[in-house]
Amino acid sequence: MVKVSRYFIPYIIFLIAIGYKGQLIYSFLIVIIHEFVHYLVARYYNFCGFDIELMIVGAALRFRELDEASPKEDLIISISGPMANLVLCIVFFILHKEFPCKEFYMLFEGNLAIGLFNLIPAFPLDGGRILRDILNFKLMYRKSNKIMITTSIIIGSVIMLIYVLLFLKGNNIFSIGIIGIFIIISSLKEKERISYIIMGDIIKKKYKFIYRGYIENKNTSIYYKKDLLSVMALFDKNKYNVFTVLDEEMKVMDIIYEEEIISALKTYGNITIKEFMKIENNER
Repeated sequence: MVKVSRYFIPYIIFLIAIGYKGQLIYSFLIVIIHEFVHYLVARYYNFCGFDIELMIVGAALRFRELDEASPKEDLIISISGPMANLVLCIVFFILHKEFPCKEFYMLFEGNLAIGLFNLIPAFPLDGGRILRDILNFKLMYRKSNKIMITTSIIIGSVIMLIYVLLFLKGNNIFSIGIIGIFIIISSLKEKERISYIIMGDIIKKKYKFIYRGYIENKNTSIYYKKDLLSVMALFDKNKYNVFTVLDEEMKVMDIIYEEEIISALKTYGNITIKEFMKIENNER
């Protein structure tokens, strides 16, 4: 699929905002290297299915399957782009010191800017995915994503506040405001997308299981008066979820599986586990 990148223009706006005077061709080259490193690392983990994104003077590759990556895989893929920029920043800084020229300095400055910019912990930047992956090692995917969405909106709002304060002082740096809006809008879109990601992962688990021949289980004990949406919020998108239902005395009442939760939500709506078990018992 061929489409126009939604990231290229914000990158260029950011470079302009911080006063980067490099030519457009250098900006394009820096972004392409950033994306190409993501591509190489993703291919290393056998992710395929990518879009060719047309930019002003070239193209970049973006994968459609990264939502299926484990936290560790996604962390390494996400951090690879900024790290490549920072390594190149050091390389061009050394080259500029040894062989002073404007081109080396522009490449040093541009790589430093894009590398640091992408480490901002906000969606849709790499920093947002990186922090979400770190949180995901200890927290559920849904909760990690929720924390990152809130963090991103706060960061975007702070950037907007900085723009307003500068504007009131007579400095109308419009591009800073655009960056703030870009982060806020992207974060709100991520909030809308998360439910579809989780539902999509549930559907894909069957095919991933058949392809790999195995899948890790996650066993969780749940109170029988909780509702089904509360249970679904505990789903681990990379594992098969099994729930042991307990009563007030922590005695086992039943065992239910993730596909039963999804089916019950579709059929009965957001009922409690107690109500679901009663329906199940009546049907037997």
